[in-house]
Amino acid sequence: MLRKFNVFALPFIMIFIMVACNDHEFNGMSPAEYWNSLDRNQKHILVTTELEKLRGSGLTIIVEEYYFIDKLDEYYNENPSGKLPVHEAVRKIGNSTGTIQAGQK
Repeated sequence: MLRKFNVFALPFIMIFIMVACNDHEFNGMSPAEYWNSLDRNQKHILVTTELEKLRGSGLTIIVEEYYFIDKLDEYYNENPSGKLPVHEAVRKIGNSTGTIQAGQK
């Protein structure tokens, strides 16, 4: 009985943990402050991770990571109190510039 409960409860516990530790909470910093605190290498890792998630969901990325890093630098420097999380900003940039497209079949 306890095993069945654990199997049932574990996904709910994991969801709770994931929601409680969401991507855009960085020790009280806004996403813009967080982004601007990163060095170029850290930004590259973060953008690469986000783009791999998008590729994994079947989308096609037609530019390199550095394109998004430069666009995110522009966005967060123009909006220093920006509340848009990095993963959402990447999608917004990609959709508005046509650099993220539905996967090719």
